[in-house]
Amino acid sequence: MVDDSKIMLNVAMDIIEESEISCSLRTFLDPVEALEYIKKNAVDLVITDLVMPKLTGLEFIEAVKSHEQLMHIKMLIVTSIDDSTKLSQAFDLGASDYITKPYNDYEFLARIKNAIREIKLTKELAIQLKRTKEEHKKLYIANERLRVTQAQLIQKEKMAGIGQLAAGVAHEINNPLGFILSNFETLKEYISFIRELMKKYDDLGITDDSINQFKQSHDYEFIVNDIYEIIEDTNAGLDRVKEIIKSLRSFSRIDAFKEFVKYNLNEGIEETLIIAKNEYKYVAAIEKNLGEIPDVEAYAGEINQVILNIIINAVHAIKENKGKIDHGLIKIKTELINDESVHLSITDNGCGMDESTKSKIFDPFFTTKDVGVGTGLGLSITYDIITNKHSGSIEVESYKDIGTTINISLPLKQS
Repeated sequence: MVDDSKIMLNVAMDIIEESEISCSLRTFLDPVEALEYIKKNAVDLVITDLVMPKLTGLEFIEAVKSHEQLMHIKMLIVTSIDDSTKLSQAFDLGASDYITKPYNDYEFLARIKNAIREIKLTKELAIQLKRTKEEHKKLYIANERLRVTQAQLIQKEKMAGIGQLAAGVAHEINNPLGFILSNFETLKEYISFIRELMKKYDDLGITDDSINQFKQSHDYEFIVNDIYEIIEDTNAGLDRVKEIIKSLRSFSRIDAFKEFVKYNLNEGIEETLIIAKNEYKYVAAIEKNLGEIPDVEAYAGEINQVILNIIINAVHAIKENKGKIDHGLIKIKTELINDESVHLSITDNGCGMDESTKSKIFDPFFTTKDVGVGTGLGLSITYDIITNKHSGSIEVESYKDIGTTINISLPLKQS
């Protein structure tokens, strides 16, 4: 309470002490002293006279309310002046009620009790508001986690479904391929036998005009020479199909998504490149620098998925940069770091990213692709697989119109 009249302060103190109001009361004759006290101590309610030396009541109210940390203080003004202008100014500055002089015990206590009631309600409201904000924050975080988890489950189910389908397709193709490869070997032997037989006939000098005419009309010499080139080309094609099926079966192993296994990153890269070849073969050349690295403990299927996601993103970035580069290039490098972790870097000369985009690429559902192209889950799931599931790290270096490098580190052993 601030008043330059000691008598009025004593009267006020007597009224409060004789009432049931429970409070800690400090009185000041000097408003400047009072202001310093308020700045340093916790105060809920200030009752101030309007007419005072050094600082008027209006100046005192303005000084208190100008401090952000003191704005919550409720202020009552005491006046014997019937001046509506000054009262209006006081309310404009932040006063919430007034008490007239000389004091009427009933009015004096009623206005103070009303102010105390408002203070308590304001404090309770602030506590409730804080709790509500905290609960809202918890709900928001839980909802975001749920969204991410749901998205990742959908993606995982999709990958598992694709894995089962791919494994089934690979199995179905592998059976007839086995027959073809086996029969082809037999066919090569038969052709060699027939050729040797024809050579023996030629060596014996047996001549027949009709046979010679038949040979010439069907270009016998060309067929004999060309048949082995056809066999070699066919053999290479069958080996290629065999490698694709092997990679497909390895890439789509369902158990590789469920448990840690010994995983060779270089082999995973080779398998993934075979699977992704149709994506990049007309867009970018692949430059590999695969070092001597040991196996790591990993969910093999999920690491393959990470490599696939990054390569496909690199292909899309190169497509967007078309016209600004002569040819697309994706560089893949692996190396062992300090005998503790394996490092993988994938670099493209695509469109790159600005700082704003780079800061959001691991956020769930964030995508730079057009509507209907991609889900915005690829890199968020990639981040989760590397950092949370494998205790590794993933970092991005990118420059607009220059390209992007994704750096991944995987520990050799999982705890």
